[in-house]
Amino acid sequence: MRYERELRQLKQTDPTLGALIEQHGACTLVPDASDPFASLCQSILHQQLSGKAAATITARFQALYRGAFPNPEALLATDDGGLRGVGISGNKVLALRDLAHKAREGQLNFAALGQQNDEGVIQRLIQVRGIGRWTAEMFLIFTLGRLDVFPVADLGIQKAIQRVYGYRQLPAERTMHRHGNKWKPHRTLATWYLWKHMDT
Repeated sequence: MRYERELRQLKQTDPTLGALIEQHGACTLVPDASDPFASLCQSILHQQLSGKAAATITARFQALYRGAFPNPEALLATDDGGLRGVGISGNKVLALRDLAHKAREGQLNFAALGQQNDEGVIQRLIQVRGIGRWTAEMFLIFTLGRLDVFPVADLGIQKAIQRVYGYRQLPAERTMHRHGNKWKPHRTLATWYLWKHMDT
């Protein structure tokens, strides 16, 4: 089973989380680092949108480039009207352009980025317009496959901890970290199971 050793350690250190792991079965998290630029484009497009709306706009965006995500040069060659015409907001157009510019000019070197520690990756990515810490954490999890990421600002994780551990209200940040500290160095996997629990 994927992540067998890590999940066994989580079960031992936190029986409550262990029950979730047993309930939801194998972890199907499979990071994809094949196109980090596309991953960040998608993250920007999905911000503040429902899943359905984000999927629709992403499909329209890709249709501009024969059904795929563009490279930085192709994105920069697309005029604002073309991007706005598929439903992308003005702020997101600026964010996409900043991302593409930094990638093209080497300010955002994805090969070098993958060699940095988690906080180093976050600090580099948040220099891009429209990318905050949460988006950078999602990049660490779903693109780079880092196993010890804990997005404390994620509302789904806050609600999951409230539900699973029986809090009357959303847990404070210090409470989140108290739980997260028990899951080190496998906080990504704990996060995945908490998300899974909320989805079901």
